[in-house]
Amino acid sequence: MSADAPNYKDTLTLPQTTFPMRGDLVQNEPKRLEAWENEGLYRRILERRRAQKAPEFILHDGPPFANGDVHMGTALNKLLKDLVVKSKTMSGFAAPFVPGWDCHGLPIEFKVSQELRKAGQVDTDAATVRKACDAY
Repeated sequence: MSADAPNYKDTLTLPQTTFPMRGDLVQNEPKRLEAWENEGLYRRILERRRAQKAPEFILHDGPPFANGDVHMGTALNKLLKDLVVKSKTMSGFAAPFVPGWDCHGLPIEFKVSQELRKAGQVDTDAATVRKACDAY
C-alpha cells in the first residue's frame, strides 16, 4: 500500500473468536472421536433418552451384500443410515444404531449344524456352535 492509501482493515469491526482459522480435521477429528468414545457419549445419550421415555426410532441396518465388492454406493448407504440415526437422536428420539449381522457366516453355521446333527449333537448350545464355526 502506498502511504496515502487508506487501510480499510482498520476501519472494520470484525467479531473476535477463539476458533482457529482452519479446522485441521485430519488432526483434530480423531482426538474428538476418541474423547467421545472415552466419555461413552453415545451410550449416555441413549440412556438419557430411555430414562426420559423418549419415543424410539430403530433403523435396522441390513447385512452387507455377499455377492459384490465394496463400492461408493456401499459407502453412501452407510453414510445415509448414520445420518438418519444421528439426526433422529438429536431430535430427541432414542435411536440406537442396530447393525446387520454378517450374512457370510450363515452358510458356515448351516454346514456346522449339519455336521453336528450327523455326529448326534442335536441340542447344542450356542457357545459350542460358535466354537465349531470358528474352527470350520
